[in-house]
Amino acid sequence: MDGLEETPQGRAARLELPDGQTVVVTLGSLPEGVRAGDLLAVSGGPDGLHARRLPEATQARREEAQRRLDALNTQNALTAQNGDDAGEITL
Repeated sequence: MDGLEETPQGRAARLELPDGQTVVVTLGSLPEGVRAGDLLAVSGGPDGLHARRLPEATQARREEAQRRLDALNTQNALTAQNGDDAGEITL
């Protein structure tokens, strides 16, 4: 789930599909406890949208994002420690 929105029909969830398309669905059509950033398996059928949470895939993606953030922070700290002021802005 990409995020939550307030709509005239109530709260809705914005979902980004694998092809990059974004759709908005009612929050009630999603599994209980879903939150922004959760990965979902979504399928549609004649009786509407079906979604199930993918907790293991969500956790793996969050851990990878944290590893990438930690690496960037370490790189920035080393750059600052070595006196590289390439990122400094003088006004």
